[in-house]
Amino acid sequence: MLRSAATVAFIPLLAIIAYQCHAKPLTAGLIDLALVMLIAFRWGFLEAAIASVEAVACLDFFYMPPIFSLYENDPQDWISSLIFAAIALRLSYFANRLRKQMVETHQERARLEKLYLTSRDIMMLDRRQDVGAQLTSLIGDLFDVESATIWDAREMRINESGRRTIPDDEVRAIYFHQTIENDPASRSFKRVLRLGVTPVGALYIAASSHNCYVDSRSVDAIASLAAIALERAHSFVAESNAEAVKRSEQLRSTVLDGLAHAFKSPLATIHTASAGLLAIPSLGSTEKELAALIEEEAERLANLTSKVLQMARLAEGRLDVDNERIDLDQVVQYCREWFVQAVADHPLRLTRQACANHVWADARLLQMALMQLVDNASKYARPASQITLGIGSTETEIVFSVQNEGSYVAPEERLRIFDRFYRSPEAHHKAPGTGIGLSVTRRIAEAHRGRVWVESDPKTGTTFYFSLPRTDEEN
Repeated sequence: MLRSAATVAFIPLLAIIAYQCHAKPLTAGLIDLALVMLIAFRWGFLEAAIASVEAVACLDFFYMPPIFSLYENDPQDWISSLIFAAIALRLSYFANRLRKQMVETHQERARLEKLYLTSRDIMMLDRRQDVGAQLTSLIGDLFDVESATIWDAREMRINESGRRTIPDDEVRAIYFHQTIENDPASRSFKRVLRLGVTPVGALYIAASSHNCYVDSRSVDAIASLAAIALERAHSFVAESNAEAVKRSEQLRSTVLDGLAHAFKSPLATIHTASAGLLAIPSLGSTEKELAALIEEEAERLANLTSKVLQMARLAEGRLDVDNERIDLDQVVQYCREWFVQAVADHPLRLTRQACANHVWADARLLQMALMQLVDNASKYARPASQITLGIGSTETEIVFSVQNEGSYVAPEERLRIFDRFYRSPEAHHKAPGTGIGLSVTRRIAEAHRGRVWVESDPKTGTTFYFSLPRTDEEN
């Protein structure tokens, strides 16, 4: 309104000054035309249109006969006035359009610059501190928004900055409903943060009505950058945790290795001494029973120490696999003999499906893995129940299976039981153990490029599988 009033007052004033200075009609017309273009470029088309009409009226009033009137006798003067008005309006339109393009270009450049600064500053965020809080503060400062709120789905945490407070439930709803929404009336923008097709959080931005730096495209870019920043923070935390776990495991393996070696000498001495006692013919039955008990427990400690040593080597990647051609019938016979000696309270059933007659593997490690599975099955089986050792094959694998009756492994524990030192809460009450054996079995399978897994049913029992890849010679 003020611009229109200024235009109405300024054009006649300029016309009066030009007339007083005895300017010619052509000069006055060019001055008016330049002024109309300037008004269009600076203020807009409406003000330029008002100025064009006034300029025609002033030229008619001061220069077209009869002067000092808005009436023109000569029809050519009418045509000239109409042509001048048409040219002035057309030039006003182009000038106004150029002005808008310049404003849009300036705004777009400013948006791109802010997005560039956002991406640059995201790379410099302190990953040791809360990244969500840093992100919202960064978005709020760079884009001057009233509110910037981020919901981190993995950390289950909301961070916000700005003058307006957005309800937490509204922000979380963006994530759960996968919302992408623009509200021009309230100048609010909602985006679910995605990495590919995986949602990782939510973003809510509320801008003021005069904020020209925030639109749907810039919010899309901000959402992508925020998703990347959150994922980088999560990856950094995971990497730090993995490094800490790795160092902890290395320390634990070193300690176990040292302790196991330290135990070897006294255990050998105890075993030798107990064997010597048993060889004395004058010992009574009680003394022989105690000496036999000492020898048995020393042997048990020696086996446990060997397992700890083997686990330490496996953890440090020092396992050397010496593959050789192994006859599966020999494997079955070895298992039968060992089972009769070590697991006398359970009957053993051997099954053999049609498969190759041999396998390429390290015989010592393969026997260790199978014996561990059989021993584990006997510990948790129902008393006097049958243990089944099966050998079969697929197109790509030789598969060994060990099944018992009476035990059950819950689905959530079927991966964890292969972790070192892990024992399920129920296992502590059923049988003694260290949580080492199954992890050793898994490492042996991985060393042979095979795999190990478990299937369990409350009614039929539990079956552990140990597979080795078939070679061309076995096919």
